Amino acid sequence: MRIRGILAAFSAMLLLAGMFVAVHRGARGREIAQGIRETSERQEGSDVTRSELKQEIEYLRSRGRIVRAAEELGLHTPSGEEIVILHVRGQATAAGGAP
Repeated sequence: MRIRGILAAFSAMLLLAGMFVAVHRGARGREIAQGIRETSERQEGSDVTRSELKQEIEYLRSRGRIVRAAEELGLHTPSGEEIVILHVRGQATAAGGAP
């Protein structure tokens, strides 16, 4: 009779320990899933911001915008005889010198 009581108590402890582990793992899994969702949302926001910045860069680089800005500053478009093409044999290094 005493052995049955010990086995019943031991079984109850194992059952409670298993339930604790299952609940703990479930809670931890939900925390991880929430972290993944938040990270995904931040990444989507960053992707949108990057796309907007790329569009703004393309606009700022556009010839039409540069020509308008030059006209506002009183600059003019050079004629063919005012353009000088320089041929560079090497590229500058990080130190500033040519190789």
